[in-house]
Amino acid sequence: MVKAQIRKQLIEDTQRRVVAITRDMVAEGGWGAAQIALIAHRAGVATGSVYRYFDSKADLCVQVLAEVSQREIDVVAAIVDAEGDATVRLRDAVAAFVRRASRQPRLAYALIAEPCERELDEARLAYRAELARQFSRLIDQGIARGEFVDMPSQLLSTCVTGAFMESLVGPLARETHLDSSEIDALAQQVANLCVRMVRASPPALAAVPKIKKEKKS
Repeated sequence: MVKAQIRKQLIEDTQRRVVAITRDMVAEGGWGAAQIALIAHRAGVATGSVYRYFDSKADLCVQVLAEVSQREIDVVAAIVDAEGDATVRLRDAVAAFVRRASRQPRLAYALIAEPCERELDEARLAYRAELARQFSRLIDQGIARGEFVDMPSQLLSTCVTGAFMESLVGPLARETHLDSSEIDALAQQVANLCVRMVRASPPALAAVPKIKKEKKS
């Protein structure tokens, strides 16, 4: 019984180590950098041993995506479940996501936009939908409070999620990383834009000036 428990613990420790190493490699060079032979070497196991824990490279990468994505969802969910105005929480949740993504740009780009295998893309879309669901919960609260426009929250949350993710693609794909002041500026701008998308009373647009009629000579 004790030996079985020890063996089980060793297997779980090895799996966690392989996933952590793969995550670090994706953070360095994207999905393509995660090569099984190199992962096995860094983990101190035989290449074939990796396939004892994961069916394929795609299966391993899906596990990495799942762990990192769930962590980001948990951060957003904690802000959604906090107290205060829905508007402030929406701004804080978007800004937090942008800041966290910008601090690990290569990893975030892989999770958001990098071309990848079908299994990875399907998992990515599933976690994106779950992230949107967290924002939908917050938007429902904002609608009930009269803070947000009265439209289907699923539609609004999908638009918000798409907006802040799309706004990150360019900055994350650059070879030069943003410094802290640039990250803060980007986070504030994107968060403010997302809030304006759903606010119930957006500022009125300036009226288009009328064309003056020319006097007849």
